[in-house]
Amino acid sequence: MTWIVWLVISVTLVIFEMIMQSFFFFFCLSIGSAFAAVISYLNISDLIEFAVFIVGSIMSIYFVRPLLKKVFSKSKTINSNVDALIGENAVVIERITPLKFGSVKILGEIWRAKSLDIEFEVGEMVRIENVSGTTLIVKR
Repeated sequence: MTWIVWLVISVTLVIFEMIMQSFFFFFCLSIGSAFAAVISYLNISDLIEFAVFIVGSIMSIYFVRPLLKKVFSKSKTINSNVDALIGENAVVIERITPLKFGSVKILGEIWRAKSLDIEFEVGEMVRIENVSGTTLIVKR
């Protein structure tokens, strides 16, 4: 094949990757066809062009694809609902002991709270460590 055909295949695969969003699989095939275009431009045999396409594609699948996935899939998990309360501070509005539930106020809402090991008096600031059902687990 001529080098122009390999470049058309390469560009087509990049466009197909954008449409299909296949986690860089078609992009890796595009890299292989770009290498084959270079070999074709140098006027080396057709058999070597196909071998370079196959080897270049496989190598980019094993080396380039994981790198691209790592770079482009960095998404932070955003806590929502009650999980967003973890790590926030609250004010004790009803005494909390390890044996008795109490109440805290956080973001204008009153929540049932418990402490696993410390007593808290009214007015103290606590930190929400976890959520168990509708109960906040608090610490100092």
